[in-house]
Amino acid sequence: MYNLTSISIFLIANRYIASSWQLEKEQCRRACEFDHASCQGVSAAVATMPLINEFSIQLYSVREEMARDYVGVLKKLSKIGYTGVEFAGYGGLSANEMKKILDDLNLKAIGTHVGPQILKENLDEELEYSSAIGVSYIILPHYSGLKDRDSILRMADFVAPVAEKITKAGMRFAYHNHNMEFLKDNGEYLLDIFYANTDPSTVYAELDLFWIAFAGVDPLAYMKKHAKRTKLLHIKQIKDYESKKCVDLNEGVIDFKEIIEIGKEIGVEHYILEQEEFEIDPFISVKNGIDYILSL
Repeated sequence: MYNLTSISIFLIANRYIASSWQLEKEQCRRACEFDHASCQGVSAAVATMPLINEFSIQLYSVREEMARDYVGVLKKLSKIGYTGVEFAGYGGLSANEMKKILDDLNLKAIGTHVGPQILKENLDEELEYSSAIGVSYIILPHYSGLKDRDSILRMADFVAPVAEKITKAGMRFAYHNHNMEFLKDNGEYLLDIFYANTDPSTVYAELDLFWIAFAGVDPLAYMKKHAKRTKLLHIKQIKDYESKKCVDLNEGVIDFKEIIEIGKEIGVEHYILEQEEFEIDPFISVKNGIDYILSL
């Protein structure tokens, strides 16, 4: 006969083996078949589990602090509870130095933002560095001059060989949107045109939810529209559709609980805080951010 303690141990162990919330609920149901008296307590425990157990941060969020003390900021973010980082520069550290720091702090290199010039002129060096520190995704964070179909098709042409080479090197390529990709040409969003003209097996989406909302588009609906491509989400909050101000995660109109629930269904791999404006100490804000997300 199972008791509450054994059932709880079983659930906790499996929580780290399979991150699927739906699987955990099914495990609870099966366990309760053996001990109905314990079922209520186990169900309550499952109900309080966070939707996700890992949360990352785009280091651009604390760019000014990192300029003063790059390694010290990584230490702070690890202590706060972040499990992964997305780079926006490497602070002058060698790949070996960076890898040791990440390992010591138990931080995963989930991605890196790399500008078009580096991808064009120094891709081999970037691939070598990223591979050495364990990067999963190399992300193009912007592309200038986007205004119509011709310009977005030029970006698609630029991206195709880059993405293929990154894929062959054992990593993945993704594109990070802003709001200009939601300009329309002949009734189509530029970003939709981009996806329609790139290979879904080599070009993935890092959707920035703030910029989607900023453009007046429903972030949740857009995620669903490109479910198969969406592997990374920038968890960034917009205060409202009038001020369009970037605020702490618990202070705006984007429903992150629903976003993460759908993200888990469609196969999102990484949820990444990015914040560009702060009304209080940035470290307090990013601590509030992870606490909020892990409370959902």
